[in-house]
Amino acid sequence: MGLDQETIVKNTKKYFDTTNKLGFMTEDLMSFLGEAFIKAPASSMTDFHNAFEGGLIDHLLRVTKYAVLINKSLPVDEQVKESSLIKVCLLHQIGKANLYTPCTSEWHRKNQGKMYEFNNDLVSMRVGERSVYYAQSYGIKFTEEEFAA
Repeated sequence: MGLDQETIVKNTKKYFDTTNKLGFMTEDLMSFLGEAFIKAPASSMTDFHNAFEGGLIDHLLRVTKYAVLINKSLPVDEQVKESSLIKVCLLHQIGKANLYTPCTSEWHRKNQGKMYEFNNDLVSMRVGERSVYYAQSYGIKFTEEEFAA
């Protein structure tokens, strides 16, 4: 499975239109993320989810959609501010932008579903930590609740 180029373009537009509309994307962060973010998979193995080009943004949009629906189904006094929820959902895994490189071993791709390998040039840290690091490094501000989420 995978996404066609039209869907990748549509998802990318929706992602950046939403982040710009809500005012939490900076030009510096957009530039830093660049094409690597647009092409990034959400995972490395076909046994997981979205291990294909454009899979990360697709995943972030789905997480956001379901989080908003769940939030709206809660009693009003238990709901969180929707703009903060969307911000956290759309930024929570941007640290995967440069995390994976295509697996060059046909045997691993065919027999194990290993489509991507970890980029060993990066300092080891959890995806959430890397995501916050990237966001804060390029001008994104978080409330305590957003940071904790």
